[in-house]
Amino acid sequence: MIRQLFSNHGSFISQLKALTGVLPANLRLYHLAFRHSSKAEEAYDSNERLEFLGDAVLSAVIANYLFKKFPYKNEGYLTDIRSKMVSRSQLTTIAHKMGIDQFLLYSTSDPLLNKKSLVGNALEALVGAVYVDKGFRKAERFIIKKIVRPFLDIAEIEISEFNYKSKLLEWAQKSGRNLTFAVKQHIRQHYRSLYKIVALIDGEECGVGEDTTKKNAEKMAAKSAFERLQIPVEEYI
Repeated sequence: MIRQLFSNHGSFISQLKALTGVLPANLRLYHLAFRHSSKAEEAYDSNERLEFLGDAVLSAVIANYLFKKFPYKNEGYLTDIRSKMVSRSQLTTIAHKMGIDQFLLYSTSDPLLNKKSLVGNALEALVGAVYVDKGFRKAERFIIKKIVRPFLDIAEIEISEFNYKSKLLEWAQKSGRNLTFAVKQHIRQHYRSLYKIVALIDGEECGVGEDTTKKNAEKMAAKSAFERLQIPVEEYI
């Protein structure tokens, strides 16, 4: 399926235009945006660099969008909502709804791959590709028209995407406890990593999380600790 899409330039271009709202010029960028490092001979021949760039562009566009939409909200509110809008789980859900998964090229035999996160990463890489190919304004239009308006409801986001890590820290501070995170295990294979992170309360292990990024593993460890300690979620919404 992927090879057919990539070999038929006309079909690929029309699908990209429907997906992004812009007519692509440099097709190599978009092929690269959908190629995971497990299918790349060199690290630079994967979507990781575009993902890095797309993450920054997406964050800037969302920040500007929220700044204009909520002129009387404080910095803390804007930061929290932006964090929820660009969270890994949120982007993964949106990417699946957009059909990004049908374009992905990745190894199906790699045991370290977190396949659920691949589509979200590819969406960020696609944002990066549009930015490099068409500039900031076109990338901004893509994000607002094709991502924010169809898929992101601010009212729902305000009460969803509970930030376990920040709330666990808030609980620890209120309780006079010391919260730290530590890497229990780090496995590297080719260009990827798998982190096992533990959440420690006063030096005692209370939660564990695993992911291909340290940041997400910490979030999962915080959620695990929240549940193990039976902290009432409703008190921190």
